[in-house]
Formats: sequence, structure tokens, C-alpha cells
Amino acid sequence: DNRRRAERRRLVTAGLASLSVVLGGLSVFAFNQRDAAIASKKDAEFQRDEAQSLVEFMLTDLRSRLDAVGRLDILDAVGKRLNESYAKQDLAKLDADALGRRARVQLLLGEVENTRGNLDAALAQYKEAAATTEELLNRNPGKSQQIYDHAQSVFWVGYIAWQRGDAAEAKKYFTQYKDYADQLVAMEPENEDWQMEVGYAVNNLGILAMQQGEAAEAEKAFKYYLDVTTRLSDAHPGDSEKLTDVGQAYAWLADSLHRQAKLEEARTARVNEIGLYESWLDSHFNDFVILGSLSVAHYRLAQIYFASGNLEEAQQQASISSRIALDRQRGDPTNVEAADRASFAFAVLGEAEYYLGRFEDARKSIANSIEIAERLAEIDGNVAQWQDTNLAQPWLLRGRIDLAQGEIGTSLTAFQQAIQYSEKKRDSGDADPIVLRRFCLALAGRARLTDDLFATWSRIISLLADSDLKQGPEGLALLAEAYQRTGKTAKATTIAVHLYAAGFRHPDFLALLDEFPALKAATISAAPAQ
Repeated sequence: DNRRRAERRRLVTAGLASLSVVLGGLSVFAFNQRDAAIASKKDAEFQRDEAQSLVEFMLTDLRSRLDAVGRLDILDAVGKRLNESYAKQDLAKLDADALGRRARVQLLLGEVENTRGNLDAALAQYKEAAATTEELLNRNPGKSQQIYDHAQSVFWVGYIAWQRGDAAEAKKYFTQYKDYADQLVAMEPENEDWQMEVGYAVNNLGILAMQQGEAAEAEKAFKYYLDVTTRLSDAHPGDSEKLTDVGQAYAWLADSLHRQAKLEEARTARVNEIGLYESWLDSHFNDFVILGSLSVAHYRLAQIYFASGNLEEAQQQASISSRIALDRQRGDPTNVEAADRASFAFAVLGEAEYYLGRFEDARKSIANSIEIAERLAEIDGNVAQWQDTNLAQPWLLRGRIDLAQGEIGTSLTAFQQAIQYSEKKRDSGDADPIVLRRFCLALAGRARLTDDLFATWSRIISLLADSDLKQGPEGLALLAEAYQRTGKTAKATTIAVHLYAAGFRHPDFLALLDEFPALKAATISAAPAQ
């Protein structure tokens, strides 16, 4: 019995020992599997974080560098590759940050299409991004990142409306953008990014006010924008994006001042803008973004010199602008923004050469402007500016050059072309006063060559008189001429005195005074030269 009991104990002990070995092995295996799972999870999280960091780099740093050198092709390839990557993923399993990042990729692709002039394709990307960001915002209405992401989508949808000349639609979206920006600042008052968003939003609404002729209201918006951008740029020296923001604030402020005939203040703002860009280009001479803004600044300064009567300086500024714009366009032929600026720079140069009597040079410049503008119009005929500005302006000048050289037939044809390109917006409630003035200038040019002189000038009065407070000095000068030619000399004199007292010496205005000595005498006696 003792031997049997001892044998059973040995068997039980052996069995327990075997079981312990098995359990020990299983425990080791389980621990190893746990450690492997933890390591795998950490590796997966690392890979995910690395992938997200790479996407973030492509959307920020890489994009800024490609923007600076004008490489739309690479930027487009990057955006499409990112979009393809997201298309392979189960979007339902992506977290909010990943979905927001995907929306930013779509905005990037939209901007590329926009810059190439493909507005329908751009709008499709923007709307798809907006649908995503709106859904994310509905899920997390109090999260700042979701508010910010949706604000960007809203802005770009409104931007397409603005490009197409739909001011009411643009204002709706720009106002929403401003509301979101205000929410962000209310949540985090010290956040500089959110402060900048409010600045952008105020500036957008100021631009709309400018286009609707509310120059004084726009001036307030642009001064606010200038204060914000200057403060943030001073806090981050060496940041090209913030420097560009300051430059654009000066640019819009100059335009609003010019529109109010505050010519010296406008000139100072433009000179400050140019100084900023040139200081940056001393060490970053291939920055395409800054070069593009510099080109615009020079031809806008030329227009201020037109208004001041300094034609030689205007020609010099326009010449600088056209050289910069042409070089930039050659550096990136697919960039419609560069082409747009080159077209207008050549138009301004042609205008300066016309006023200086250099007609053959003016013809060459105008031909360059028209050629570039026609290529733009072929890309997308729905872009209002390419019709009522880029094409209308050079054809108007072409008509004036032909008239000055006695070529009546071709002059009449050119004026008719300018009328056709600019008349689409003339009767709409949100018509840009500059477009309206250009249309009226074309009407006036045609009237001088036909027998309906009085009827046309009366029509010009009907178009401009209701918005006389919204007109810039050039528009007011045209209205004064219309009053004078229809026998309403008192009204003509009132406008002329106001312009002369403000220092307005545009060659067309001076030609009007010379043509009507009584108007000139009354103007100079009431408002002596400053």
C-alpha cells in the first residue's frame, strides 16, 4: 500500500511538474505575444504618426517651398499622390484629424486647379472639402481645429464666386468665414493664427467693399488688416508669408486711398509695399510669390503717377512691372495668375507710352497684353476679370492709339471690342466701378467717331451719376466730361474743382480742361494748384 501510494504521488508529482512546464511555456509564449503585440502596436502608431507627419510636411513646408519657386507641376503631383493614398483607405475608420488633413489635400488640389484657371475643377474640390469639414464640425462644434478647417473650405468656395464676379455669393461665404474666425479668437484670444484669420476675413470684406465702390469703408478694413499683419510680421522676422501679408495690406490700402483721390497717401503706401518686397528679394531673389506681388505693386504705382500727372515715372514703373511679370510667366507657363499680371502690366505700359506719344511702342505693349489675355479667356470664359479687364483695357487703349494716328476704322472696331468685353457687368448691382468706368470710356471713344454724341454722353451720365460717390477720381473726371459735353457746366465745374484741389492731374483730365477754357478758368480760380 505504501509503495502504491508513493507511486501515485510520484505520478501526480510528475504530472503536476509536466503541467507546470506546459503552463510555464504557455505563459512565456503569452508574454512574448503580448510584448510582440505591444511592439507591433507601437510600431503601427509610429508608422501612422510618421505618415501623418509626412502629409503635414507636404501640406505646409514643402508647399511653401514649391509656391516660392513656382512649381505647380510638383505641387499638383504631391496633392494627387496624397489624394490617391486617402482613396485607398476606409474613410469611416479615419479619425477627425486624418479626415481634416484629407480635406486640406483637396483644398490644395483646388488651389492648383484654380491657379491654372480651371475654376470648375477647383470648385468641385473645394465643395468636396467643405462637405467633409462641415461634417467634422457638426461632430465637434467646440473644437478649434474643426472650426478652422471648415473656415478654409468656406473661404475657397466664396473665392470662386468672387472670381466669377458674383459679389452677393462671395459676400455670403466671406461673412461666414469671418464668423468662424471670430469664434476662434473668442476661444483662444492669444492665438496668433486665429488673429491672422480675423485679419484675412476683414480684408476679404474690404475687397468686396472696394469693388462695390465703398472706398472709405474699405480703407478702414485695410488699415485694420495692416495693423494685424505688421504686428505679427514684426514678431516673426524672416517669415516670407507674414511679410507678404503686410505687403498686400499696403497694396489694398493704396487702392482704397487712390479711389478717394488721396494720391500722396496712396503713393506712400505703394512705395512702402515695394520696399518690403525688395528687401526680401535681396536674399531670396527667386521667390515667385514675392516677385508676382512686386510686379503688381509697380504697375499700380504707375497708375498713381498717371493720376498725379507724372508720366515719365509712370512709364518707368510700368516697364519694371512688365519685365518682372514676363520673367515670372516664362518661369511657370501654366500659372494663370502670372499670365494675368503680365497681361495687365503690358496694358499699363502701353497706356504710359500712349500718353507720352510713343505710339509704336504702345502698340507693341498692347499687342502683348491682348495676346496673353486671349489665352486666359480660352482657358475659362467665365472668369469675369479676364473679360472686363484683361481684354477690355488693352482694346480700349488700342482704339485710342488708332484714333490718335487717324486710323478711324480700326479705332471704331477696337472701341466696339472694348464695349463688348466690359458690358456684361455694366448694369448689375454689384458692378465694379472700374469696370463700369472702362465701359463708359469705350462708349465715349466710339461716340467721338459717330453721330450719336449727345445720346452717348447722356447714357454715360445715367450710368455714372448714381454712383458718383463710389467712383475714383478717373471715373469722376469722365462724369465731369459727360456733364460738360451735355451742357451741364455747373455740375462739371463742381467735380473739376474737387479733383483739381485734390492734386488730380491725369492727362485725360488736363486734356478736358484744355478743351474747355471756361471750365479750366473756373476750376483753377476756385481751386488753385497746391
